[in-house]
Amino acid sequence: MTPQTDRVPWRTVGWTVVYALIALAPLILSLIQLDPGRGFWVNLSVAAGFVGLALMGLQFALAAHTVRTARVFGLDLLLRFHRQVTWLIAVLIFAHPIILFVWDARFLSLLDVAQAPLRARFAVISVTLLGLLIATSIWRRRLRIRYAVWQVMHSVLAALIVITALVHVLLIGYYVREPWEQALWIAYSLAFVAIGMWVRVIRPIIRWRRRWRVVSVDGDGAGSSTIELEQVDPAAFGARGFAFQAGQYAWIHTGGSPFAMTYHPFSFSSSAQHPERVRFTIKPERGFTATVSELDPGAVVYLDGPWGHMTMERHESHGFVFLAAGVGVTPMLSMLETLADRGDDRPCLLVLGNRSEDHIIGHGQIRRLQERLPHLRVVHVISRPGEDWEGETGHIRTELLDRVLPEDRTSRQYFLCASEPVMDAATAALAELGVPEARVSAERFAMV
Repeated sequence: MTPQTDRVPWRTVGWTVVYALIALAPLILSLIQLDPGRGFWVNLSVAAGFVGLALMGLQFALAAHTVRTARVFGLDLLLRFHRQVTWLIAVLIFAHPIILFVWDARFLSLLDVAQAPLRARFAVISVTLLGLLIATSIWRRRLRIRYAVWQVMHSVLAALIVITALVHVLLIGYYVREPWEQALWIAYSLAFVAIGMWVRVIRPIIRWRRRWRVVSVDGDGAGSSTIELEQVDPAAFGARGFAFQAGQYAWIHTGGSPFAMTYHPFSFSSSAQHPERVRFTIKPERGFTATVSELDPGAVVYLDGPWGHMTMERHESHGFVFLAAGVGVTPMLSMLETLADRGDDRPCLLVLGNRSEDHIIGHGQIRRLQERLPHLRVVHVISRPGEDWEGETGHIRTELLDRVLPEDRTSRQYFLCASEPVMDAATAALAELGVPEARVSAERFAMV
């Protein structure tokens, strides 16, 4: 389920056309018979390789969080597409040599790296690195690769794949002889370099100027920590200052350098009415999240954002329903805090799933919000309740929602944030209960 956005149709079409043109432009090279001995199968192999290489380069643009495209499509949608198109790239890149091997078995000798020409060695290296990138992405958790390590590995592998593939093309030489061919490859190379400069140099400099510092770190009974940040130099944010919409998130890096490659995405849990001070509520698991409670006041924090389309500003309604589980409550807290600060009296329902009463993240904040929002109803759903629990039990499923949703359920705006299994079950339940898909805006944990 993808969130409804404020995307303009012509912008959506425009960016889609640009993406397709860049991806397919190298096909011109493979359709031209530059050598009398080259036939259909060789050209098909070359076409697959060229399109795969172009798509691989475009992956840098998708992962660069470019503001224009993110505002049109939504960053979470772009990142999901980024993961999905990797499979197409793998098919095309692996098809490039396989077609040649099937067409003429003599090409198999190129796999003998010790004896093969240099151009073939770079091809083998590029394909091997692609396989390694895909394997470490799919089985990262099974291989116990920490997210921070994987993020650096992923970026380095992607860059090496493109570089070795370009060297392979240059050494073959068939497609860089004519001036217009050289101009095409120069344009692609400059574009890749520009994206790298933007991501690794320009944006980190901007983040350094607009850095934040820790004001406080507060824990709660559920084990989570809420960090509050303030701007180090408000003037560096310009006349407009910093602003976000309730429900959005930012990528965070603590201490060190803004040029670090590892950032972690977390939803704001504070009101959008006070962007000069922001809060993030983080559940400790492993890696970065386990160290949040150790941050000292005054520590420097860098933010990349805000991002996300799951906001009330993009989804107007006479009332809201918030469905969340565990730490997925954080964007809901931001939206409810914003409604309270605005004095908004629209009816709201929060359905929050947790394992036990002791694991309710933001429990104290929710109680305070109930005092400030007279039209807020909260339904806690506990899957492993204690003996004294008298509320709802089990999971967020069709039967429960049918019982707790308001009579005007089909006209309310819904916001969902939870793990993949909970999201799948909740969206299926809403569809079964007749809630229109356009009324559901979702943010999934498994975005990165």
